[in-house]
Amino acid sequence: MWLLLPILLYTAIFLFVRHIYSHWRRRGFPSEKAGISWSFLHQAYRREFRHVEAICEAYQSGRERLLGIYCFFRPVLLVRSVELAQTILQQSNGHFNELKWDYIKGYRRFNLLEKLAPMFGSKRLNEMFGQVQKVGDHLVQHLMDMEQAQGGVLETDLQQILRVYSINIIGNLIYGLDINNFEQKDHIFTSYLKQSQVTIQSFTLGRLPQKSSFTYRLRDLIKQSVELREDHGLIRKDILQLLVRFRNGNELSGDKWQLEMNNDQEKFVSIKRLAKVAEDLLKISLDAVASTITLTLFEILQEPLIVEKLQAEIKELSIENGELKFEQLEGLKYMDMCLKETVRKYPPLPIIERVCRKSYSLPNSKYTIDEGKTLMIPLLAIHRDEKYFSEPLKYKPIRFLHSSKMEDNLDQFPEKSKNHAFIGFGMGGAQCVGQNFAKLVIKVALIKLLHNFHLELDANLAEAMEVTHQPAPFIHTKDGLKVRLKRREINPKHYH
Repeated sequence: MWLLLPILLYTAIFLFVRHIYSHWRRRGFPSEKAGISWSFLHQAYRREFRHVEAICEAYQSGRERLLGIYCFFRPVLLVRSVELAQTILQQSNGHFNELKWDYIKGYRRFNLLEKLAPMFGSKRLNEMFGQVQKVGDHLVQHLMDMEQAQGGVLETDLQQILRVYSINIIGNLIYGLDINNFEQKDHIFTSYLKQSQVTIQSFTLGRLPQKSSFTYRLRDLIKQSVELREDHGLIRKDILQLLVRFRNGNELSGDKWQLEMNNDQEKFVSIKRLAKVAEDLLKISLDAVASTITLTLFEILQEPLIVEKLQAEIKELSIENGELKFEQLEGLKYMDMCLKETVRKYPPLPIIERVCRKSYSLPNSKYTIDEGKTLMIPLLAIHRDEKYFSEPLKYKPIRFLHSSKMEDNLDQFPEKSKNHAFIGFGMGGAQCVGQNFAKLVIKVALIKLLHNFHLELDANLAEAMEVTHQPAPFIHTKDGLKVRLKRREINPKHYH
């Protein structure tokens, strides 16, 4: 009798696992050959805990537009067609929206990202531009102080310094604090930087809500800043000011920054929810901004001609009183091409993952994806597919010369622009609403660095470099992005 119980238990487990690994075959989807073998279980395990690299391998393993795969015990539908991915995310009518951005008020459901999108319009960003420049000046001053302390030539890990620059941007604009973490070594954001670098790359665990002491400390910062603005009338032209306007039912578009408060009106979102939005923006923008600046520098410093072109483009800027103008950034066409090439080769979001919220019939096919099942679009693999980009592992900004012209005249190139394989900061329902803000911050950092310093990459870095995803791309070497910096002699008529 006692012997029969473990036999029944093992049989039940075996049947359960076999049932999971036959999900796609039972529904008629093209799928990998699954079985309870050591090699298959090892492959499924890799997709769970190193899923960026493993999903790229799955993308390269077949030619079907759709492929059913397994991340440990989770059936996942891999979309291998750019056109199909665009159609699903743009026309799925909310079937694949991220739940964390949903908000229910009364009997209505809102998508907070859509509501907050006007915060990142050109007019709003123009008025925040001065604060971004101030943080950029802190970056330059910090490097100059380090250079002077080391006798005129500085060798440093620029990756870590750019993460501090990014967290300074977030602290100033999203949390409404006047901070400089190059000097304030004991600030909460300095601790957050150290903690955020130690993460487990897991498909399942990465989707679980995570709370730490930082969550409560960051919430306290938001609470204090919101009270200053609501109770004492403080006005600061930053993202937090717009979040507070949103909380009080004010329009985000337009040119008003002051609050229009109605004391009888219930707040649209609570302090707790506002703090959660701010923390989500922190997590997204910190990795995206820091990694894009870092990897752009890593690539261009290996190509002196690219650096010369960028520095010549920056030199053409008409600077008054040592200050850039917001409108000038649009004229940096070659820098735009470099940023696109960086995001192509190292997308900040390497994989788009969406859980189906209700059964969805995939367009132009006989297939239906069930509620609760995961859809994956492997951006990194698509961006490195020779079918879409020739010599995908080479850094070639010039490949975007024609696409830049196309974007200026989208009405003349409707089909090409629609089907272009470059996805950048997402697509359709997974589009990053803050991408214009991210580009602004990235451009300011590159302008400050390239105009003020000669930069030389450590000769051994390119050979030893390893890029990991956690989930954003991150240079994983002993010294990060080790760069030698020396101050440039700048004509006083130009920006310094």
